Amino acid sequence: MKKKRFFIILIIILTVLILSILSFMIGTGFVERTDVVLIDYSVSKDGTKLKIKTAIPASMGYIRGFKDEGGGMEPHYLTFYSTFGGLNSSLGAKQEFELDMSEDEGGEIYFNRPQNGYELVLKKNIESGEWELPVE
Repeated sequence: MKKKRFFIILIIILTVLILSILSFMIGTGFVERTDVVLIDYSVSKDGTKLKIKTAIPASMGYIRGFKDEGGGMEPHYLTFYSTFGGLNSSLGAKQEFELDMSEDEGGEIYFNRPQNGYELVLKKNIESGEWELPVE
């Protein structure tokens, strides 16, 4: 009877431990990254796609994806997310992302920053129609 009770307790402890580890690994993929920087960008020939190349300036962490809170007539407000798997996991890591563009675009792209602020990283020149880095 004592052996059976011991194995049941052991199975419960192992189950809780495994579920805790899995929760941590999956949960880290929903952490917002507010330290993402724009490295480079390019526009497709037909102007319908904008490819941005990003990086993390810190020695730890990777990006797996983003959420666009704008688009259409509005500017693009991009929030990036960490990869799954822990603090420095590269599971699903990406550096390049593609935005769908249209003729009626707002003409500005912002990256999420700490305290829910946004920083302008790219804008469309009204006169030339070309994308460019903002002048500070």
